[in-house]
Amino acid sequence: MGLALGVGAILLWSFTASLVCLGADEMGPWHFVAVTMLIGGVVQLAFCRGYRGELRSCLALPGRLWLVTLFGFVFYMIAYPLALAVARGEPARCGVNLINYLWPPLTVVFALLWVPSTRPRPGLVVALVLAVAGTGLANLGSLGELWRGVGSGSAADRSSVPYLLALAAAVAWAVYSSLLSRWKAWARNYTTSAIGLIITGLIAGIIAATCEGASPGITLKGAVVAVLCGIGPQGGGYLLWELALARAEVKTLGLLGAMTPILSTVWLCLALRFVPGVELIAAAVLVSGGIVLSRRG
Repeated sequence: MGLALGVGAILLWSFTASLVCLGADEMGPWHFVAVTMLIGGVVQLAFCRGYRGELRSCLALPGRLWLVTLFGFVFYMIAYPLALAVARGEPARCGVNLINYLWPPLTVVFALLWVPSTRPRPGLVVALVLAVAGTGLANLGSLGELWRGVGSGSAADRSSVPYLLALAAAVAWAVYSSLLSRWKAWARNYTTSAIGLIITGLIAGIIAATCEGASPGITLKGAVVAVLCGIGPQGGGYLLWELALARAEVKTLGLLGAMTPILSTVWLCLALRFVPGVELIAAAVLVSGGIVLSRRG
C-alpha cells in the first residue's frame, strides 16, 4: 500500500512542469502560482481536518519548522514554477526542469553536514557527477549562448534568470528536506506543506496584484489547468507522499523518485508539442541515474 501511494505521489509530481508551463502561459506566472498554491493548501487543510480531526498540526508549528517552511518550502514553491514560466523556448524549459532535480543528491550532501546519523555513501560523488552532467547536457546549447553573451547586455542577463531560479529551487528543497530529516521527531507530528502552500499562494497573490497587473485573462483552459495543478501535484501529491512515508521504507520511495525526471520530461515535451533530441533523453536518464546512486547504500 505504501509503495502504491508513493508511486501515486510521484506520478502527480511528474505533471508539475507541464501544468505550470501551460497554466502560466494562460494566466501569467504569479496569478497561476497564487491560484494553484491556494487550492493545494485548502485541499491539504481539508484532508487534515477530515482525516486527523484537527488542524493544529498544520498551523501551530514549532519555531524551527516555521523557519524551514518559510525559507525552504515557500522559496522552492515560488522559484521552481517561476523558473519554468520565464524560460523561453521548449528546449530551455525542458533543461530548466531538469536542473530542479539536482535536489536529491544535494539533499544527501546537506544531510551529511547536518544529520548526525547520516553516513557517506560510496556512490555519492558519482551521483553528483551524473546529475550535474545530465543537467549540463540538457542545457548545453542555452548555456553556451549565455556564456557568449555574458556582460554583453541586459538580454543575456535576463536569459540566465530561469537557470539561476531552478538552481536556487534545487538548493532550497535540498535544505528543506535535509533539515526535516534532522528534526524528524517534530516533522513526524506536524505537516508543513499545508501552511507552506497557503503562504506561497498569498505571497504570489500580493505580487500578482501589485507588480504583474492584470492577468492575460481567465480562460477555460487556464482555469482547468490551475485546478488540476492545485488538486493534483500541489495538494494530492504531498498528501500521498506523507501517507506513503508512514507505510513504506524511505530508501525505497527515494529510489522510486528517480522516475520523476524522466516522466516529467516526457509530459513536458508532450504538453509543449516538442520532439526531444537524443541529448535531452540522455540527460533525463543521467539525472535519474544520479538520484538512484544518491539513494543507494
